Amino acid sequence: MMMLFSGAAQRLTRLCCGVAGLQIVLQFFLCFLPAAPAAASENGKIIYVRPVPQNDDPYLQQGSNGIKQAAIMYQLQASTLESQANRAGRQQQLDNAVKQGAKIVVMIGYEFKELLETSARAAPQVHFIILEQCIPNPPANLTCITFRDAEVNYLAGMEAAMISANAHIGIIGAVKTPLKQKSSEAFYAGARAVNPAITLHNIVWIEGSQPFNDAARAETLAKNMLADGVDVIYTAAGGSNNGVFKALSGQTKARAIGNYVNQCPLAPGRILDNIQIHGDTAIFLAVGAILKGSAATKIDYGLKEGAVSLTGIGTDAAFSECEILRQRPVLQKLREASNAIIRGKLKIE
Repeated sequence: MMMLFSGAAQRLTRLCCGVAGLQIVLQFFLCFLPAAPAAASENGKIIYVRPVPQNDDPYLQQGSNGIKQAAIMYQLQASTLESQANRAGRQQQLDNAVKQGAKIVVMIGYEFKELLETSARAAPQVHFIILEQCIPNPPANLTCITFRDAEVNYLAGMEAAMISANAHIGIIGAVKTPLKQKSSEAFYAGARAVNPAITLHNIVWIEGSQPFNDAARAETLAKNMLADGVDVIYTAAGGSNNGVFKALSGQTKARAIGNYVNQCPLAPGRILDNIQIHGDTAIFLAVGAILKGSAATKIDYGLKEGAVSLTGIGTDAAFSECEILRQRPVLQKLREASNAIIRGKLKIE
């Protein structure tokens, strides 16, 4: 049955679903097939360790979704362990995953980076997967997943430039890191490709002790940008994004671009689009590579693999409630640019 599922998924993806088709196929089988029973778990256990207890963070939920999809495809037994929101709690759950006999342990969150060195080396029989983090010289049993999000940031920059009435756009980020700086530069490069004369506001970073959960500071920064004439703000700060959306209340023209998941329903009429990271797809693909014998300690996924996307040109765009759906000519140009990136005709440095 699982071999049939695997072949069907690959054929459907190649023949009729396009770049993001894998996500449709996975969601279909996740909804309509039962979880693989323990007795059929030929390849052992896959455990997702959350950095915090269960909450409403949709990106962290992708970890549970990703291991469920992998469990169905590869006959694994999937489960999730929730950590207390501190280093000791996370270490305890990583240790518990190993004690429970996990073959693969999956993590999402910068909070795990400081634990990777000791945890991975202490359990060489377990394969660890972490998203968007890594350590120097990772051991053979650690796979670090990164995303070519510069590709989708470039598209979002194009989109912002085409929509901005003032030709003045900006970015609010959570923490300044080399990777996030590179993504921000790609956003501005995409904007300049559309309008070389566009005004690019200096990137502002929330920083502080809670950069991903400081809506008040994000709101202040957004209001300052709006006062400077910015009318499209790309906000890449997790839960802090809500402060930007609040700052846009009462604005007739200014819009935000959200990130990681579809945030358009959070503030109808105020969110243009989103840069989405499909962690569940990346986990599914990485587990498959590991079980097939891949020895890669770093794997990079992007538009081609369906691991990043713009909501507005994604497979479920019609249900997204994003404002960009009102701009069909813009959407067409974004689709063309996305296809050019996938085919290698448009290079994103």
